[in-house]
Amino acid sequence: MRSPQAVSLLAAVLQLTHHIAAEIFDVPSVDNFVRRFSCTSIVLGNYVYIDGGEVTQYENGSNTASASNIVNSTLSLDLTTSWTTTEAVLKSSLKAPGPAKGNVVLWADHARKTLYSWGGKWQFGANMKKTELWKFLADGSGGGKWSTEQPSNPSRFNELVPAEFIAFATVNNTGYAIGGQASGWTQLYRGSNQAIPGMLSYNFDTREWTNETDRSPFHTLAQASAHYVPTFGPGGVVMVMGGSMPDVDRAPSIANSPAQDFQNLTFFDPAASKTYWQVATGEIPPSPRSEFCSAGWQNTDGGYEIFIFGGDNKAVSGYPKYRDAYVLSLPGFVWTKLPEPPAGGRAYHSCVSVGKRQVLSIGGLDDSGSKEKDKAPQGLLVFDMTAMKWVDFYNAGLGVYEAPGVIKDWYAKGSLDKVQWSSETVKKMFVEQKQDSPGKGDGDEGTSTEPNNSEPTRNPVAAIAGGVVGGVVALAAIGGVAWFILRRRRQGANGIANNTDARDPTYQILPPILPGAQYPAEVSDNLPYSELSGDGRAKPNSEKQSGANGLAELPHNGVQSAQRLKAQSFTAELHGDDIQR
Repeated sequence: MRSPQAVSLLAAVLQLTHHIAAEIFDVPSVDNFVRRFSCTSIVLGNYVYIDGGEVTQYENGSNTASASNIVNSTLSLDLTTSWTTTEAVLKSSLKAPGPAKGNVVLWADHARKTLYSWGGKWQFGANMKKTELWKFLADGSGGGKWSTEQPSNPSRFNELVPAEFIAFATVNNTGYAIGGQASGWTQLYRGSNQAIPGMLSYNFDTREWTNETDRSPFHTLAQASAHYVPTFGPGGVVMVMGGSMPDVDRAPSIANSPAQDFQNLTFFDPAASKTYWQVATGEIPPSPRSEFCSAGWQNTDGGYEIFIFGGDNKAVSGYPKYRDAYVLSLPGFVWTKLPEPPAGGRAYHSCVSVGKRQVLSIGGLDDSGSKEKDKAPQGLLVFDMTAMKWVDFYNAGLGVYEAPGVIKDWYAKGSLDKVQWSSETVKKMFVEQKQDSPGKGDGDEGTSTEPNNSEPTRNPVAAIAGGVVGGVVALAAIGGVAWFILRRRRQGANGIANNTDARDPTYQILPPILPGAQYPAEVSDNLPYSELSGDGRAKPNSEKQSGANGLAELPHNGVQSAQRLKAQSFTAELHGDDIQR
């Protein structure tokens, strides 16, 4: 049986061999570009930074796409000038010594012109190292330098379990990470797949990590979006949407991961240390929905719109990709469906708010996989929030964001007065407490807000109450049965705080191997993913269902195995390696 170190070394050698054997670039030419996916993007200063993931491209003038390659650079796009998606120039900065990962968390510290990278997966299990927090100091011209950031509380940091599929947001001087999933690709020597419960935070000023498990809005959460909205409540709120809530005591799968829908929405208030819910109306996005992207804008009327696009449906065999897009308007909690993009649907992509009213979607895969050329040039799609249409250009000179007519009309008809609020507290937060804030919010994929002028707080979250706070009084009034039904729908929101027996320490060291799991075994050409039935749910897959059977894949041609090397095999439903490479 090969050790994890041996598998990682083999992946690194084969990856290097492939780069030598063919001209492989982190930024292929427009003609050679095929797909980019599993990257994370964020705005810092005048640039969009794109980090991690994989890229496929035509090699040596052929029309055959390469196997996917690890992106070893941090890319940037200049937002001070206008460009078309075909002409956009992606600047590349070598990632070394930083790690080449996918699905990472990115937090933006605008005051220090710094990005922080946490978690994510080591693509193909290659070059795995010990857990570190990495920081990127931007140079103001689209480049910068990566280095490690040492915590002020190392004993706490050493207990953390890095994961992928984390919902994350930046709130002033603090980064939040909710849930996620740990595996043999997220942590060196780990031999099991497991959902990570709760929430953690990192304070940029004090360099202190805090275990927020007892204050998390969810027990477990994976492949969801957390979006910071600065305009409502005492200090803004974090909206959490989509994804699923896997069981923590067994390997995640579709069967044990109920979806979070887009109608009964959960959000938490860091300043008040409480979690709330509110039922949305309008054109509700279908669910389950994972691996979608989000971004947001404050409008000139003081409201705020959150944009979501794409994702996949893991309840259906083949995990078909959504091609639809929606906008959630606040304070009305009303959804509006947007036009579908001409380049089709996608998942494993990233979105950021750019300029003054546009959203940039970066990368992604459709149902054809990673070797069919993206219809979007360089994988870039742009949506104009005011015009409510997809365009093929970024315009640095557009005016500030005004809500589109269909949203303005909804409010003009007095519809806000008809909203059935979950509590008087929630109503007060959204109708009476509007903040003077910048136009951008902060989403799961790194849409960012400019630094505010308020004094940073050392510990912005003291105690986020477990459970759906604020809705209890209203629910009690309509009877215990209705309360029970809604409580079940929000089961993840009160899992830990109301259950003294559930002491799963978020991001702390969990048992290294779950029952039935083992370290990577000898190399094989086959991956024993759980067989799916016609409805997309996992069938029993022998006594090894709960574990990871670490199998790797040898090359068929001597050079491409690094792109598909499996340091460990995982349950396909939630790991994300349902990707067709």
